[in-house]
Amino acid sequence: MWKYKLITDADTTVSNHPCIVKTIILYHAGDTTADIYNSTGTATKRVWTLTSSGTIPRDEIDFGIQGADFFEGCYVTWTAGEILVVYKD
Repeated sequence: MWKYKLITDADTTVSNHPCIVKTIILYHAGDTTADIYNSTGTATKRVWTLTSSGTIPRDEIDFGIQGADFFEGCYVTWTAGEILVVYKD
């Protein structure tokens, strides 16, 4: 079953053990970025970067129906906005 994690206030460990990530969505009305890592609580092994701007307030990555294997866990760093991660352990 897919789980949902909404990140709104700090860099966050989504999962500290192997997981499958299906979708990550960044929303912010201004300029911002979010980095997604195959990691457990540290900014190493970046997998993807999402960006938004005043003209394009949303960015997302959909890894497909089977998702992407984050074999070490999932960690997200960001500067502003809201991030939704759809994953399963």
